Parts: sequence; structure tokens; C-alpha cells
Amino acid sequence: MINGVEKVEIEVLFKILNKYGFYSLKKEPFLYAKNGSTGISFTFKDDFYGDLTRVVIPNTIEEVEDFLGKYCWHKKYGQKFHVKIKLDDYKKINPKVLFTREDQEYTLKELVELSNKGLEQEKKQKKKERHHRKKIKRTLLLLVQVIKEKIKVQEDTYQNLLKLTQEYNQKYNQLEKVKQEYYKLKKVNFISEEKTEPLPDFSAKIEEMIKDINMVEDKELLEQQIDIYLAFIQELEKSKSLIHNKYELIKLPLELDKINQKLTLIENALSRKKGFFGKKENIDKQLEEIEEKSIVNQIVSYENYEKNELERIEEKYAMIPELDKRTIADYLIEFDNLKIPEPDLEEIPKEKEITYEEVMQSLEKDFEKRTSDEKNILTMYHSFLRKILVNEEYSFEKEIEDFINLLENPNNILFKLKYFKKIETVTPEKCLKSLRKEAQKIKSISPDVLKGNINAFFKDNKLITGSNFLAASNKRTLSPTQCKGENDINYIALLKKNALVYFIPNEITHDIENDEILIQKNNQPFFLIDLQKNNIQYVTSDILKIVRYQNEIKTENNRTIVTNLISTKVDQYKNIVIERKD
Repeated sequence: MINGVEKVEIEVLFKILNKYGFYSLKKEPFLYAKNGSTGISFTFKDDFYGDLTRVVIPNTIEEVEDFLGKYCWHKKYGQKFHVKIKLDDYKKINPKVLFTREDQEYTLKELVELSNKGLEQEKKQKKKERHHRKKIKRTLLLLVQVIKEKIKVQEDTYQNLLKLTQEYNQKYNQLEKVKQEYYKLKKVNFISEEKTEPLPDFSAKIEEMIKDINMVEDKELLEQQIDIYLAFIQELEKSKSLIHNKYELIKLPLELDKINQKLTLIENALSRKKGFFGKKENIDKQLEEIEEKSIVNQIVSYENYEKNELERIEEKYAMIPELDKRTIADYLIEFDNLKIPEPDLEEIPKEKEITYEEVMQSLEKDFEKRTSDEKNILTMYHSFLRKILVNEEYSFEKEIEDFINLLENPNNILFKLKYFKKIETVTPEKCLKSLRKEAQKIKSISPDVLKGNINAFFKDNKLITGSNFLAASNKRTLSPTQCKGENDINYIALLKKNALVYFIPNEITHDIENDEILIQKNNQPFFLIDLQKNNIQYVTSDILKIVRYQNEIKTENNRTIVTNLISTKVDQYKNIVIERKD
């Protein structure tokens, strides 16, 4: 007895640990012994708070058996049956440990019954080979749709470039004619420059693919087809004609702009020359200046563009071997943000409430419907510039200088043309002013209306700093950090149905290996929440403090014993609800 409380001796604890397959060696759980108290030290992963280390100090052998029985069950079945570990107090070293499902605490007997019933159902399901084939066929049918989308991109790129090439040839010939007239040159026959590369017809191949999916029933053959379709998609994406056409579609408008400038200059000079007192001007220097100042000179070479495109494709497909074959199509669709409906298979009953996936799909569709200008302005907010755009009391001199240097890098010319073409870079002051002027346009953009509840995460010690906008992410690991220090609060926000938000799926950031090069990361969901259009409700005035502990250990009798738990950090969490104002 210790202070009137029964104690389970450490040797008894060790035998019970052994019984459950734990030996207090290099792997948790470990034995715990401090100041006469004995118990078990263990670490578990919480969905919101991450890894937490705690101690169970049992009063009886029955309590040891009960905890280890639940702990073993949870390691094996917890994720499968959505059972979570919760604590009654997140500051204590030895809190009461609860095993819960849908916020209801489960006993060991109830957990065993849950898994027995579930495993029996799973056995029956495994006997139905048709279910697995259906999933594989779903993947194949989705991959066919991905192929169609890739072909459509190639065809659209080709057609758009064809039209642009015709316009370019027309303007080029027009320029040559006025040059002949102005310089009194001998007339020549002009040749149209072909800048496009036509594409092969894949319609017969797609029909053959669909026919094979319907006819084949063997599981292994179906899975082999997935590999074949993936190779074909990669071949389409790496197509030299596609990469060439995409590059020309970027470069040709710049060439066209240069021709138009020259055309205007010569036509104006020709008009003055035809006047009563007109005389021929020397406009060669002005033509040379147009040539020298053209943005075409800053664009990356085709060789570098092709290299970057191929590297990006390789990076995407590097993840494929790690994936379950039943989810490969979903990965490609999500990675490329494609809008592909579910194939015509047996319908799965849906929940009455709209699901998280359906909420996100709705937001993604709404973003795709936005104009190019709206997309570009919103994407600016989901970038390394966010703190500059929303905190108007700071000048950010160093950040602005770095930003100007980035725009002057030829590798970033495409970002400059797409997102920052209206930003002045003559001086840091003008740059900052034009950035914030561009950012003000968000006020004219209609927000998204959430069709269901969704969780979002962010960190801020004051909630908002110098702005009416709250930056949040639906992924805890991507939660925007707006401040650092001991007063940091990790907010878990429930965005309620009909709340008004700006959803931004892609992020502009730096290349991990080269800080001077900008890249766009896809599928980085992000929310801007305008607090003038939404209310914040605090679930509780209390801040939940999560104390993080680290084991102090010793080795004794060829086993690990935890002698103390040292507090290493205290994280503060607060739950809030954000809903639309009436």
C-alpha cells in the first residue's frame, strides 16, 4: 500500500506486459517506476493533437489487464472501427484513458464484440470477389476518362495554337507589307510559318479499352490493365507535340505583342510621311528598342521548359507504386484537379448529410467556374505574399526586395505573366502599393457558400492580425502559422453550412531545392474567411492545454524502465464555430 492505495508490483506488471507481447525493451509500452508508484508508459497518436505520451498507474491487476486489453485491441482494430483514445485531462501525466467511438466510451467487452461482429462481416465480404473486381473496373473506367481528358487537353491546346498561329501569320505578313511600303522594298511572296504539331487519333484505342474492361473478369488481368493504362497516360503527358504546343501557346502571344508594337510604330510613321510636309523618319532605333525590350527575351528556353515539364510529370508518378490499385485513378484525378464523374457502376447508398468529400468537390467545381482574373487574385492570397497582402501596417521592405528579385529571375517569367503582370517593380514602394491595390480586388469577388460542415485549422495568438481575413486550412498539417511564441493558440474551427469563404486549391511557393524558383503546388486546400461576413462563436472560454511529455529512461535487468516524464512543451487549443452572419 502507498498512501492508502494498493500498488501493483513492477514484476507483476512485467509479467502481464509479456503476456500481451510487450517486453519493455526498445518498443513501447514501457514499465514505469517513480517514487514508489509503478505503472505503464505509452504513446498514442491523437487526430488533432498528434503524439502524446502518458502513464497508466493501476491500483489492481484487473486494471492492468483492462488497460492492456483495450490498448492491444486499439493497435489492431482502432483505425478500422474508428475507435479513438481520449483523456479526461490533457495536462496530467496519468489521466483517465478513454476508448471512445462517436464520443461514447467503450468497455473492453464492447470493443471485442465490435470487432467480432465486424470481422464476421468482413469475412463474408471477402468471399465476394465481384466486389473487388468492381473496384478495379471502377479504377479502369476512371483511367479511361483521365485518358480522354488528357487527349482533350492536347486537342484544345492544338486548336488554340492553330488559331493563334493564323493570327500571328496574318499580323506578320501585314508587318512585312508596311515595311515594304515604308522602306520602298521589292515585294516578295510571304510564307506562313507553321508553329503547331497535329495529334494522332486515339478514338479506336479508347473503344478497345472500354471493350476490354467489360469483357475481362480475371482479377490479375484487370490489375495488369491498370499498369498498361497508366503507361499510356504518361506517354500522353510526355508527348513532345503537347509540350511543344504548350510552350508555343505561352511564347506566341508575346511574339504577337512585339509585332503589333512594330506595326503600330511603322503605320504611324507611314501616315506622317504621307502628309503634305511629310518626310521619311529614321525609326530603326525604335524598332530595335521594341525588339530588345520584348518579354520574349526573358522567357525560359524551350529546352529548360521541356526539362521542367518532364521532371514535374516524373514527380507525380513517383507516388504511384505506393498506392493501392483501387485508388490510383482517384490520386491522378485529385492531383490534376480533374472533374470526372463516377463511372456507371452499382450505386453505393449515400448518407443523408452531405459528406466532407462532397463539400470539397462542390468548392473545387465553384473555383473552376471562376474567371481567370478571379482565380489569379485568389491564388495570390495563397502564397508567400499572404502576410504582405493582409497586414497593411507593415512595409515588409526585405520581403518586397526579395519578391522583386524573384520576378526578375527568367525561370519565374510564367508566374510574372500570369499572376503579377500588373505589379510594378521599379521600386519597393511602388511594388508594395501595386500589390495591395491588386489585392483589394478580392472585395469584388463573390465568396463560396459552404454546402456542409467542415473543420479548418489555424494558429494565431490574437486570432486576427491587422486584417478582416482569417487564413485557415482543412488539413491540420497545413494550418497557416501567423505568429510564433508561448502564447500561440491552435484553433480548431467548425465552418458551418452556409458560411461564406474563399476556397483556394493551389499554392504559390518556392521550390524546395531552389529558393529562387517559384512553383505552384496543387491540391493544397486553403480558406480565406472574411470576418465581416461571418460570426465567430467560442465553444468555451477555456483554452485546452495539451502538455507534451518525454520519457526519462534507465535500463535495468535487460529491460527499459521509465523513471520520469518531463514536460517538453505546452500547446494551447481552442474550439470555435464560424457561421454566416444573418
